[in-house]
Amino acid sequence: MDKTVRLWDTASKACLKKFSHSDYVTSIQFNPVDDRYFISGSLDAKVRLWSIPNRQVVDWTDVKEMVTAASYSPDGQSAIIGSHQGSCRFYKTADCKISPEAQIDVQSKKRKSQAKKITGFQYAPGNPSEVLVTSADSQIRVFDGVTMVQKFRGFKNTSSQIAAAYTSDGRYVVCASEDSHVYIWRTTRSAPAAAAIGIGMKPKTWCTIRSYENFYCKDISAAIPWTHSPSLPGSPKSHQGAVSCNDDVCSMASHAAKPDVSKSGDKTGTNAPDSGNAWGLVVVTATLSGEIKVYQNFGTPFRIKGQGNLFY
Repeated sequence: MDKTVRLWDTASKACLKKFSHSDYVTSIQFNPVDDRYFISGSLDAKVRLWSIPNRQVVDWTDVKEMVTAASYSPDGQSAIIGSHQGSCRFYKTADCKISPEAQIDVQSKKRKSQAKKITGFQYAPGNPSEVLVTSADSQIRVFDGVTMVQKFRGFKNTSSQIAAAYTSDGRYVVCASEDSHVYIWRTTRSAPAAAAIGIGMKPKTWCTIRSYENFYCKDISAAIPWTHSPSLPGSPKSHQGAVSCNDDVCSMASHAAKPDVSKSGDKTGTNAPDSGNAWGLVVVTATLSGEIKVYQNFGTPFRIKGQGNLFY
């Protein structure tokens, strides 16, 4: 909160360099292919490209809105910038020069009064044209270029700097929530539901995913899937810990979970753990009290006698 970015040596715990800004810094990321450079976003509405060896700005641009999120593309040749007003701007960053490419605006016609600030980005594994966009209207959107193709709902994000993340294979999305839960969605692409299209109306280009699994984590502020989850024995019969499981995703919860219900109202089936690749999934969380917790998806659901449809 001192308007700086600091580079630390994790071995010696020493601060190696300090990069000063004129206002609070909201987002930073190393260039994924050349870690001599990083990008930063600030509440002064400026995006800066920094040279670490020279400790100076090599290029910058003014987006005219407070910057709340920034991310390089996987090849480091472009970047996407999110603002407090809900705009997402695409820039070329080749040769350390920032040049504008395109812009999209996150809009929610039913929630115009709510804040829509962008709180996080992540590019889809293996598909650099798709980007996951988290915003403060409690929605996660997937854009393919400038076209929205998916939405995820169910979690709460109205005032936090929460960012959703893909698992390493891109099959699931994991996100923290202000209601002290971690939410997990499956990203299986399906065509948008058929809807009555009136004269002059454009057909819907995206599908909305409302089916999810969640588990409790008190005062959670961030959740990410571990990149390389350890392998586990296949389909053990023992039930270790309290776990609920629907649609290949185990919630790792310590309480009863509601059956997963799709938009159409149908309950999803409970599958064996080895029928999907969420088996062994590890989620790392951070809390507002400074705790780091690690959860792993293992064990199959089982019915408690006399408890109806509740699974533990």
